Amino acid sequence: MKPVKPVLQPQDMSPTLARAFNARDLDAMVALYDEGAVFVDEAGVDHRGADAIRAACEDLLKVGGTMTSNPRFALVAGDIALSGADWRLEPGAAGEALEGRSLEVLRRRPDGSWRYLVDCPIADLLVANSGLLRA
Repeated sequence: MKPVKPVLQPQDMSPTLARAFNARDLDAMVALYDEGAVFVDEAGVDHRGADAIRAACEDLLKVGGTMTSNPRFALVAGDIALSGADWRLEPGAAGEALEGRSLEVLRRRPDGSWRYLVDCPIADLLVANSGLLRA
């Protein structure tokens, strides 16, 4: 695995993920997640841990297209941050564009870099269907 440039500001997380997606760099995408992280896919399925997140990212890369992500906020409390972004996935030659609003929980590592603890790109849908409580 090639070295991945660390994310040093919470608001840079989602744009960094979009750049890794656009470069089709699976290793760079997976490197953004902390050990034991959770990724919620577009169907609302939780993917927990490195192997499950890698598989989910592989599936996402198969969609293709171009992703953009515009940070909306980042609130930091010590070594934990809550951030959110507006994202859009242009599918390229086929299909329709997908878009949404994400919500992420990040953890600062001892080296000062940030990683996802929870990455929920469908936060707007989860809030709209708030019958979902997860542990």
